[in-house]
Amino acid sequence: MKGQGYYNLICDMWREAGKPIDFDSSDPNLNPVVRPEFLDPPLTALGMQQCSSQRKLCSTLSPELVIVSPMLRCIQTAKLSFRDHVGRVPWISHEGCREELGLLVGNKRRSISDIRADYPEIDFSPIKYDEDVLWDQYGDRRETLLEKSDRIYKFLTEYVRTRPEKEIAIVCHSAYLFTLLNAVMDIEEEELRSWFLTSEVRSLQMTFIN
Repeated sequence: MKGQGYYNLICDMWREAGKPIDFDSSDPNLNPVVRPEFLDPPLTALGMQQCSSQRKLCSTLSPELVIVSPMLRCIQTAKLSFRDHVGRVPWISHEGCREELGLLVGNKRRSISDIRADYPEIDFSPIKYDEDVLWDQYGDRRETLLEKSDRIYKFLTEYVRTRPEKEIAIVCHSAYLFTLLNAVMDIEEEELRSWFLTSEVRSLQMTFIN
């Protein structure tokens, strides 16, 4: 789940103006998301409203842990939607549930020291590097579907699986979740595998098989 971010808004405005977007291009005239101004963009006012509208639903859930992407728009989403769980359960940020890496500046995070200063209540200790080394290592190319699938698989098997909590809220990104449900996990229900709507919340039971 994630509310509308400026990333989404600008791309929608480009399309409405009849300007196609080439997300594989490093030319800002063809791909607005590579512009430096797009670094770790926040939610829009609409995005904040969307997330706040999910607060009532999220208050009925009983997560023992909240894991959130380190991207600002996801942290804002989590804080608005799961507001009633702030201070009640641990909040942890992890690189394994962040959006696609490489090229797109809209998917590059700020330094952890800067993010921690704004959100001291979140535990960022699972994140190894202060600067966004993971994003930087891809240079002028985007993380491939296989690479993203491998990252998601490692996040689930090497981190989520080892946690003692049984009910966990993971706040991340629509494209990430689509990859998770269609390329990483074995899920039969077609509706569950569909694209997540903005700020949509879904619950599922995950079983790890050796």
